[in-house]
Amino acid sequence: MKNIMTIIFGVGLLSISMITFSQTTLKIGHVDITEIMNALPQRDSAAAVLEKETKEFQSTYDEMTAVYNKMMDDYEKDQSKYSEIVKKNKESELLDKEKRLHEFEQNAASTLQKRNTELIQPIMNKILKAIDKVAAENGFTYVLDVSKGSVVYTSKDSQNIDSLVLKILKPI
Repeated sequence: MKNIMTIIFGVGLLSISMITFSQTTLKIGHVDITEIMNALPQRDSAAAVLEKETKEFQSTYDEMTAVYNKMMDDYEKDQSKYSEIVKKNKESELLDKEKRLHEFEQNAASTLQKRNTELIQPIMNKILKAIDKVAAENGFTYVLDVSKGSVVYTSKDSQNIDSLVLKILKPI
């Protein structure tokens, strides 16, 4: 009888300790990566570089468009004077210019998108490292990014850690 009581007591004690161990609390924080990004001076530098490059592409595109429009105007104005061979040649030149204009526009957009990624990715990596550091130092189990729109609810128990992340990224 004494052995049965000891076994029951042992099993009960083991059950209670397992339940207590399995109920660790989650500590959840949230950040707004877009706001953090906008608060960093590196973002302004990247935006300035991208704006400069965009203006260069826009200037070249405007020049190409002006040349194309002048060729089109000249063609439309003088087409009645052209022989069939000259007319076909001019039309071919116009089509070629138009094609090059569209190709330039597509290449410029692609290049600017790649350049934006090149400029932003190092900043994003620093932000993510800072978030990891804050989460580790403060014992967060999860950190959610509310700027993505996928978090539909944030309780009062969730801590906004933007200021902690910015403190790491912008030392005084």
